[in-house]
Amino acid sequence: MEIKLFHSNDIHSYLSNYDKISRYIKDQRSEYKALLYVDIGDHVDRSHPYTEATLGKGNIDILNASTVDVVTIGNNEGITLNFDDFNTLYDHAEFEVTCCNLFDEKNQLPNNIKKSVIKEIEGIRLGFIGATAEFTPFYKSLGWIVTEPIEAIKDEVEAIKSQVDVIVILSHLGKFADRRIAEEINGIDIILGAHTHHYFETGEYVNGVLIGAAGRYGNYLGEMTLTFEGNQLCNKTAKLIDTDALRNMSDDYYERGKKLLSEEVTKGSFELPRRLFSASYSTAFLAHALKEYLNADCALINSGLIVKGYSGEHFTNYHLHAMLPHPINPVKIKLSGRELKEVINMSFQHEHKHDVIKGFGFRGDVFGMYVLDNIGYIKSSQSYFVDNKLIDNHKTYILATLDMYTFGRFFPQFVHNEKEYIMPEFLRDVMASALIESK
Repeated sequence: MEIKLFHSNDIHSYLSNYDKISRYIKDQRSEYKALLYVDIGDHVDRSHPYTEATLGKGNIDILNASTVDVVTIGNNEGITLNFDDFNTLYDHAEFEVTCCNLFDEKNQLPNNIKKSVIKEIEGIRLGFIGATAEFTPFYKSLGWIVTEPIEAIKDEVEAIKSQVDVIVILSHLGKFADRRIAEEINGIDIILGAHTHHYFETGEYVNGVLIGAAGRYGNYLGEMTLTFEGNQLCNKTAKLIDTDALRNMSDDYYERGKKLLSEEVTKGSFELPRRLFSASYSTAFLAHALKEYLNADCALINSGLIVKGYSGEHFTNYHLHAMLPHPINPVKIKLSGRELKEVINMSFQHEHKHDVIKGFGFRGDVFGMYVLDNIGYIKSSQSYFVDNKLIDNHKTYILATLDMYTFGRFFPQFVHNEKEYIMPEFLRDVMASALIESK
């Protein structure tokens, strides 16, 4: 007997592709009775206006329509929504949700989420265990506790292995963690991966475990064929389906989102241009707003954050979202004067100004130039200033900046410095507050 196991991951609100996948799954269900479909997280991405307007609940409606059986959560579900919005995200889900390493401060699982899910199909019992990436400081700021995922998976495998014929891990942890899980935990048959946007055309075998992954944005749909003799899994194969080859579906999610975001942010006329490689009012305004919002000494952002400029009246939440679509949170970082000078010098190099950036929450295209607020510099004397006062090497300063800079790529020193993530506010919330106050 064969079971078809389809899997998607990291859709990131590419809803047109997801409509194609949904239609294909429904067609396959008419052909195969023994079929399961799972999603491995990061389906929600608030860079899409429909997802933003519905705070992810519209995405759950789409998942319901796709007849998905089991999902796990990605970091975009877990850390881009506030506590209550995430805790109610799956209230109307017609599928099951598993994540074994996320709890509230009372050590309870989020609403509608289980450590594992068991599905029986044609007499075969499949156990699904989900786990999500350990973004500890972000979850902590939102009131959640995320635990070390590999130990949590190991414990849950032990808990269910006597009840099932096959164990499938839904891993929103990345390909290197998946390989480690396959090496270190006995009893696992399949790992379906996500998070690092990788894909395996025919799967990858590690220690007898078949690992599958389907890239990102719904460009691929994964398909595994599991062959059984009785209740014993005797063969497993994997392949990818290129969704470009699937039938196109028309959708109106973007326009629906635009309509839902049609309320004006505030009355008045605005000139908020986009300029990547020269000074602009927009970036100067945003940098200053960030400093004021965080009550910091100074601020640092990049010009590419302004994805689309605006000129005119009736500046709506849709225009704000189009300008700043990023799920990026503000952060306050403590730096010594000496460290702050190092950061200023690095920013003057504009090392990434032409880089096309993917990930880190950035949803624009080109990184652009660094923009500073309340920081001065006199090149001839190598003098650095905050609030028109010379920077003291031994004094502590508070820098208002972006969480995307804290992962090590842009400013390595930010990884270890003391910092406070401001959540669940995004940059567009900071911009909106400042625009309202300016009128």
